[in-house]
Amino acid sequence: MKVATFLQNLHGGGAERVATLLMNGLAQDHQVSLIVAQQEGPYFDDLDSRVELHSMGGRRILSTIIPLARWLRRERPDVFMSHMTHVNVAASLAIKLSGTQVPLLAVEHNQMDLNFERLGRPTVRWAYRSVPYVYPTIERVVCVSDGVADSVRRFTRRRPCNLVTINNPVVTPRLAELAAGNPAHPWFHDTSIPVVLGCGRLVEQKDFTTLILAFQEIRRRRKARLLILGEGPQRAMLEELTAQLGLSDDVAMPGFDPNPFAAMRAASVFVLSSRWEGLPTVLIEALAAGAVVVSTDCPSGPFEVLKGGALGPLVPVGDAAALADGIERALVAPTSAADRLAQAGNYTVSRAVSNYEELLQQVIA
Repeated sequence: MKVATFLQNLHGGGAERVATLLMNGLAQDHQVSLIVAQQEGPYFDDLDSRVELHSMGGRRILSTIIPLARWLRRERPDVFMSHMTHVNVAASLAIKLSGTQVPLLAVEHNQMDLNFERLGRPTVRWAYRSVPYVYPTIERVVCVSDGVADSVRRFTRRRPCNLVTINNPVVTPRLAELAAGNPAHPWFHDTSIPVVLGCGRLVEQKDFTTLILAFQEIRRRRKARLLILGEGPQRAMLEELTAQLGLSDDVAMPGFDPNPFAAMRAASVFVLSSRWEGLPTVLIEALAAGAVVVSTDCPSGPFEVLKGGALGPLVPVGDAAALADGIERALVAPTSAADRLAQAGNYTVSRAVSNYEELLQQVIA
């Protein structure tokens, strides 16, 4: 099959990483093209050499619709895929302008209604407002979790029959190799003091404020350390909070780590403190690395990934006391390592690629 994928760029977000893994998997047996508005982002280095790259040279998604329509009219792929809401809307418009009948698979990665509340750019807000009219006309809207599918139904104010859930490709053979490496931070060299680990962008969605407040309670009970890997606009605020609470000696935020999986394997417990997710990739990666895990029961994904709490405590969003109790339970009585690894096996790249291939065959039949 000729499979084309459309993205704004390949900056370091979860959706871009998922798209890269999916394209690489499909490129083993199919002719895969990537069309981007901007040829920017670190994941270009990770693309399989068989993926054909085409840049539309636009700074904004809207400016790429007409050149994209021309590309579709000229190349006529068997299937067109896109990722993220505003890109999905643009892809649908480009197909209509092209005059072709190329089926579109639009992948939705996050909680639509919660994202919309926080949007700033007018063009992206316009794209979201058009979703109730555009999404029901798309061949398939692929949701990365059942919770994301529920959010699409809420946002479109209808129950479109074109929704399908396919979990993200997350776990690769390379992940296990990286997890077996030596973690970079020196705290992991001292096994006498447990290390609590958080990973992600330092932004409101990840709610590291609540994690730090929960860690304050943990420190009242026992010696422990908190390591948060990631970078983002809330760094100064989180560092100030840590200092105000007198935790500076026991909390470290060393920034982005190219191999967080070794830290996940070595940590005493991994914590996802998010306010919302689509399907939390980092939680699945932590399970695959062998970590003991705790998560907020946020919309959406953790309940599905952790089997309702059977694989790790699920606690209310924004509740520092409950999060501290969950961390304590995980430290004292961790869940079965075999069960955690078995669940991670449901999110392998090979399984996701197989599910997408089955869907591709359906839409072109």
